Amino acid sequence: MRSAMQMTKKTTLRDVAKEAGVSVATASYVLNNVTNQTIPTETKKRVYEAAEKLQYVQNLTARALSLGRTNLLGVLLVGDESDLISKHISYGKFIDRLERLSLEQNYHLIVARIDPRQPNFDIILERKLDGAFVIDAAESSFYAVSEKFKFGSPVVLVDSAIADPLFRHVTPDFGQLFGIISQLCGDQPYVIAHEKYHNQTLTDSLYAASGVGSDRVYAIARDSGSLTAFAREHRNKPLVVFNEFLALHLMKDCDPSNMVVVCTSDCPDFLPRSVRRIVPMADKAKTTFELMHALLGEPFSASDRMLPFAAMDPE
Repeated sequence: MRSAMQMTKKTTLRDVAKEAGVSVATASYVLNNVTNQTIPTETKKRVYEAAEKLQYVQNLTARALSLGRTNLLGVLLVGDESDLISKHISYGKFIDRLERLSLEQNYHLIVARIDPRQPNFDIILERKLDGAFVIDAAESSFYAVSEKFKFGSPVVLVDSAIADPLFRHVTPDFGQLFGIISQLCGDQPYVIAHEKYHNQTLTDSLYAASGVGSDRVYAIARDSGSLTAFAREHRNKPLVVFNEFLALHLMKDCDPSNMVVVCTSDCPDFLPRSVRRIVPMADKAKTTFELMHALLGEPFSASDRMLPFAAMDPE
């Protein structure tokens, strides 16, 4: 019978290497996702299976000291009390998927909410993040983020934009999107409802691509009552709504069959079948993580990503 000491003995990297039939160095390369070593897929599989079997838990502090990185990535979600709950919900599936993709590459995510009025990015230094995904950040805060990182550390802006080659962006292809909207609405003039962005450049891009006047666009923050009044005023026009959950909120006062919903939350099935839906053609989280992963391997190597859309076939 094993002693209590034997039963509680912590699995080491050497144990994993022995179980997998590889050297300690090879096991370390695999588990630390070292990219400058050529290791056969079958060998990697044996190491991962051995680590899972032995319930090996890496010491993140020791790994950070030995490799010069922590394998920690930050998701900095900008938001304040003026944001509707639908806006926060809209990023839930995206962040969950982003975390799964990160774990597959041995990265861990830390999610933090950032107040746009008093942004505090000290978490980057405190946790020694290798990189960060910044969601809907105001332009004025970008350099406050970058100065917390060493030069070359990747910062990927999601639903944010700034004219600076230091940052990489993942944004909707508004030009292509409004081409689809125009086709769905035909000759009818439409109105637009969306949650207010903290990033003004993204807002300007949306407005420019839409081609409609500011009197036909409503950016909603806390006061949903005024949005309802806006929708009623334009009840005879198609209503284009960004975010499925905002659309559901409006349906108590608006005719769903008169809506065109841009499904930014990746939850189109939540909507009634009578609603015309436009969905992303690409996996937003996968696109975002692949961009980050490329930049972690070689800083400044990858370019911005634009997400295309497609109209869902009516059911």
